[in-house]
Amino acid sequence: MSDEKVAEPDVVIGSREQLLHLLAEASEIEHTLMCSYLYAAFSLKRKGEPGLSAAEAEAVERWHKTVMGVAIEEMGHLLMVANLTVAVGGRPHFARPNFPIAPGYFPSGVVVRLSGFSADTLDHFIFLERPVGVDEEDGEAFDQQDYARAQAEPGLMPSAQDYATIGHLYEAIRRNLQALHAQLGEPALFIGSPEAQVGPGVVDLDGVETIATLDAALRAIDVIVEQGEGSPADRDESHYRSFVQIRRELDALGAANPNFAAAWPVADNPVLRQPPEPDGKVLIAEPEAARTLDFACASYGLLLRFMGQAFARASRHRRRDQETLMGVAFDLMHVLGAASDRLARLPANAEHPGVNAGMTFTMLRGVEPLGEGAAEVTMIREQLAALARAPVAAELKAPLEPLAETFELRAETKELSEDSVQ
Repeated sequence: MSDEKVAEPDVVIGSREQLLHLLAEASEIEHTLMCSYLYAAFSLKRKGEPGLSAAEAEAVERWHKTVMGVAIEEMGHLLMVANLTVAVGGRPHFARPNFPIAPGYFPSGVVVRLSGFSADTLDHFIFLERPVGVDEEDGEAFDQQDYARAQAEPGLMPSAQDYATIGHLYEAIRRNLQALHAQLGEPALFIGSPEAQVGPGVVDLDGVETIATLDAALRAIDVIVEQGEGSPADRDESHYRSFVQIRRELDALGAANPNFAAAWPVADNPVLRQPPEPDGKVLIAEPEAARTLDFACASYGLLLRFMGQAFARASRHRRRDQETLMGVAFDLMHVLGAASDRLARLPANAEHPGVNAGMTFTMLRGVEPLGEGAAEVTMIREQLAALARAPVAAELKAPLEPLAETFELRAETKELSEDSVQ
């Protein structure tokens, strides 16, 4: 790590639309990082699989637990940003572009794509999570030409905020919140109800609190930044420090055994559908892998649907609705994990010998919330039942049929029914 300080772009201060614009970008950053970390974790071999000594097996188990923990904290960040967005008058933003993300969408120094666990990938994660002002080298495979996203004439439209580090993006959010608070006052800034948010009684993730004041909003930002890059005292358990430690351990094991392979040879930039520009991408085409990937992406899409439905509910059964929806979302995470682990062990495409498949996290075209009532319940039941009927569900022993039945029983008791909006 270099002590050289890196300059950050000026913060753009603007209207409430500027703040919502920044929060949407933060949501997409947290969402894409979560998927990137999960992809690396799913690629790791597990204890008892061939090719690992006892010491190596213990290390990869530890790394798997650490990277999965980081990914779960990124999900918490996504929910915190959603709460903050609701607090200032918006709706949660769970949409994002599909992988690999084209240059120009994020700042030039923020490259986000799917790659398996490796030294280069760890260098990339360290680079992304580095503290503000710290100079780190990105992994060689993640180099991208420099560019700026500035408008020629800033005006009424929200301006793009470039940033060298994710911490600086949150500094821009912090300063826009403070400026609007000074301009509008607290009641006029925080116009979204805390009851429309997801609180600690529903989600047990560090830092996920309902927000109705500037102090609460700034606390959420502090948690996100400290979990990522570390506090001023440099928290040892920050994402940045966690990845640095894994990189050191990987170097040591690699020096002791040059043939050490911690991960399966998963594809870089796997895709579910035939891309118009195939260079640098791997279409998951082998039948077993393609069926598993379709199932995994459908599970992921429904998971996002459940998360979105948990916000801004009008029901008099709001809290039970939220517990039901978020509970099923977390159950689906286990289903997604089982399918993704399987993908990492399956051949991807006959045209890419020696390359295994991987979860693409392909997005639904629309993840906007469904209206509450009978249509919501019907659509969710239909999709849960379809997943439960899929042959892959039986092969993975995924508990989708009981999950669908549990949801149906809860709906029939009117926790999630057309009667609940009365």
